[in-house]
Amino acid sequence: MYTRVFFALMLSNASLRIATMMLVTLVPLYAFDLGLSPVQVGLTSTLYFATAALTRPLSGWLVDSRGRWVIMLLGVALFTAATGLYLLSLPVWLFLALRAVQGAGFSLNGTAVSTLATDIIPEKKLAEGLGILSLEQTVVTIFAPWLALTLRIHAGYEVAFAVALGCCVLNFLVRMALAKEAKAIDARRRAKAATISGRNRSGFHLKNLVEKDSWRPATVMLCFMFGTTSVNTFLAAYALSQGMENIGLFFVMSGLMLAVSRLLIGTMRKVLSLTGIVVGGVVLNGGAMLCIYFADSLGLLLVAGALFGFSTGVVSPSMNSISVLSARPEARGRASATYFFALDVSTALGAWILGTIAALWTLREAFLTSAAVVALSLLLIMWLYRTGRMPRKNSV
Repeated sequence: MYTRVFFALMLSNASLRIATMMLVTLVPLYAFDLGLSPVQVGLTSTLYFATAALTRPLSGWLVDSRGRWVIMLLGVALFTAATGLYLLSLPVWLFLALRAVQGAGFSLNGTAVSTLATDIIPEKKLAEGLGILSLEQTVVTIFAPWLALTLRIHAGYEVAFAVALGCCVLNFLVRMALAKEAKAIDARRRAKAATISGRNRSGFHLKNLVEKDSWRPATVMLCFMFGTTSVNTFLAAYALSQGMENIGLFFVMSGLMLAVSRLLIGTMRKVLSLTGIVVGGVVLNGGAMLCIYFADSLGLLLVAGALFGFSTGVVSPSMNSISVLSARPEARGRASATYFFALDVSTALGAWILGTIAALWTLREAFLTSAAVVALSLLLIMWLYRTGRMPRKNSV
């Protein structure tokens, strides 16, 4: 499993994620300094994430019909070209358009990479492999914003954007080194698909943009992600309102336990099915939301951070694996796209719903609501599994 291709994917993912997180930090600040209004600054994020979400279903069909390699390069090329243009003086409309282009590139690349990873990782180790593959995310999420802000302060925006562009170019070069293996995988997949009856089902049609066998596990993940949305959106403000200023320790604890969980998931798979791992992780996540709700000290908040990090670390790759294994082999691209589309929708809806609840009551109720929706994901996956509405293949 841990081949040269696997580690090349991990390195390329890390380099592009550094660029992505740097731009998420820099672009709003840069927009304000350019004199854009708060509404226009908000659009820089809205256009990016909305375009990424809307492109996701199409990206799955493209990955299955046109191949992982071609779509992966297309996504990287769009993202890199848009990043390079930030070094120029741009009118507002073009500046905003670039964020939309980057969102599309991010979606195309992410779906292709995730699908390629499921092609090279053995099915019995899929959750473990996907977890290890995304281990770099923990480090990058902490490191990249710090790097972006440091470069902005000491060297200016041009240098900061140039470094982000350099990471994009590194990503492109590493991906080029995968050309032979990726093209061979695509060739084998096409040859196998040619022998499957009903191949024309992969033709472009609106119903083919979502993989029908993956929407059920994706719906489970949509509910589960309410916990992540509440933490990312409201935890800092909630902790300050409770008089807890060292909120950064929550994210440190969460990041550490996320890394630990990704390393342990292979051991867990020896004694538990993927469904069993998800059930345990969902219970821990619900417990984290309740700990935050009742938190009156930093100690209980750190317990919540540990539970939150560990649960997220095991549930995400396990549910991704279930989604992919539930689909037909020739539809893995659409399965990955369906899974990530559910995450995109959950983030968008969750922030709005929880924000409304916080406005009507208090921030505490947002976390109680998250605990309830996370509990709903537990009931949903148990019902789907027991009634056979989710293929039992995920227990391999």
